[in-house]
Amino acid sequence: MAQKESKAGPLHAQFWSDLGINYQHAYGDDAGLVKAVKTWLSYISPGTSVLECGCGTGVPIGRTIADGGFKYHGIDIASGMIEVCQKQVPEGTYEFVSMLDYNPKTQYDGIVASLSHFELTPKEHTKMAQNWFQWTKLGGHLLISTNVYEEDLGGHASFDPEMECAAGVEVLFMGNKIIITLFSKEGWRRLLEGAGFEIVHTEMDMSIPKAEATSDGPRYYIVAKKRVQL
Repeated sequence: MAQKESKAGPLHAQFWSDLGINYQHAYGDDAGLVKAVKTWLSYISPGTSVLECGCGTGVPIGRTIADGGFKYHGIDIASGMIEVCQKQVPEGTYEFVSMLDYNPKTQYDGIVASLSHFELTPKEHTKMAQNWFQWTKLGGHLLISTNVYEEDLGGHASFDPEMECAAGVEVLFMGNKIIITLFSKEGWRRLLEGAGFEIVHTEMDMSIPKAEATSDGPRYYIVAKKRVQL
């Protein structure tokens, strides 16, 4: 697949809508992700409400949540993704909105964000951690599925030692060069604990996405509990 250069900053919602089912072909059979989702769901009572920030096509996360007997709600900036998700997880409910602009009318027992936060700036990550905290019921659990910063990442990344993150990291994603933000493991701990979460489980998994997705790299899963009401 020929490489295409994306515009600086976040990709447009139309990009994700056009991507549609091709994204699922690249990521939909991620056994490590399914395992992590099931581990996270084991902390939450079936029948309760769960939010996915960046629902994509609904496979595998939304489908796994719904099959587990949970009430699934997905949000996404791409209408095309939501259309696919509605067909594949019809028992769910959906909203066409950015996670940065989302204003829920209720709190959730569980929230998941999987590879949907990369294009946020470090400052926006801080805002989202605070939002996730506010949107989660006391005692509820958050799942983050991400990659972590490595010293040999290269490119034009600028590492912030205070936040333990690298902004401006250039990676290849679905044939496009995009600019993202990556945190270290310590950075994620600081970010989530600073917002009021307690990390209760982490695991690393060597994700090997299909060729049209991106380069090989370890996936880092974090399950965090809302520990206090700030």
